[in-house]
Amino acid sequence: MRMKETTIKRNRMSRKIQAVWATLQLLYRLDAWALLISVSTGIAGGVFYPLLLLIVWKTFSLILASGGHGNDLFSQGIVLVVALFGVLAVQDLLSIVNETATSILKAESSQQINARIIGKMPEIPYRLFEENDFQARYGLVISQASYKPGMLVDMLIHNLSSLASFLGIVAMLFVIAPVLVLLLVVLIPLTAIESRFHRRTVELQIRSAPDLFRMQYLSQKSIDATWQRDIRVHNSNILEEEYKMLSLKYLNNLKRLLLRFQTLRLGIGISVTAVVTLAMGTVFWLINQSPSNLSEIGILLPALYLGMTRGKEFSVSWGSLVECLGYIEQVFDFLKQSFRETEPAPLRLVTAVGGR
Repeated sequence: MRMKETTIKRNRMSRKIQAVWATLQLLYRLDAWALLISVSTGIAGGVFYPLLLLIVWKTFSLILASGGHGNDLFSQGIVLVVALFGVLAVQDLLSIVNETATSILKAESSQQINARIIGKMPEIPYRLFEENDFQARYGLVISQASYKPGMLVDMLIHNLSSLASFLGIVAMLFVIAPVLVLLLVVLIPLTAIESRFHRRTVELQIRSAPDLFRMQYLSQKSIDATWQRDIRVHNSNILEEEYKMLSLKYLNNLKRLLLRFQTLRLGIGISVTAVVTLAMGTVFWLINQSPSNLSEIGILLPALYLGMTRGKEFSVSWGSLVECLGYIEQVFDFLKQSFRETEPAPLRLVTAVGGR
């Protein structure tokens, strides 16, 4: 049983890697320069938080070393201020360049993927277009295909940027107070929870695709003149009742999913609060033990706070990446499927497996 679960996990990971690679190949063929600029500026943006902490650290050290007066304090302070201005200015510039390149990739990939899906339509047996299940699942594919490939790059870059910032801050903390690095372990379960939550979200959307399509159909028919005429003649509330039934089913499933994972998030949030409180106590203890190293100790709390913040950003963006990959797998599975060879079979979309 354990070997079977291991095989399932490996297959799932293999599918995700293939989806990432296929997306990156597509984007590279569309606009290599936009992709390279987007990736490089995104990763470069991750080093600015450690640089800001380093400047603050040097400022504290300079003030304490000079006793708060002297020409050296003024001249070196000017250098630090200029360095701070330069770091912030470059960060804003890279952010603008990154956003522009990523927006271009999103627009280009949206057009390309939709064109490929539309171009595949002639090989699909006509009878499938008369099936509600096919229409519903195809609707899920086409709705997510419009922006997910570009979004994947955005999520990958955000993950790399957050991870680079987090590792830089961890390295600084390790140099000053290695014991505080252990407190960041609390972010590991948060990342696992975010990943599982977004994977379950994709699974829910796939399972609910027929019902969501039916709800959309009913909404459209509610403004159809012929339907409104017949409903009023027969004094029927069939549209309202069926829509309520379908929406109640979907909302109940969504509420259960949210309740479960928000409870887990609350537990992690309480743990993070406890970690910050423990960190404050540890900093005060370090000050009491070695007051001569006040400049190093003074940077610990902001460094730990930024480490927690960037670590949480990585956890959340990692979950969004997992969700994005779940949809992209559906898109590429549809594009790879040969309908001519499997004409008797209905459209097959792969649902995530191996989860609990």
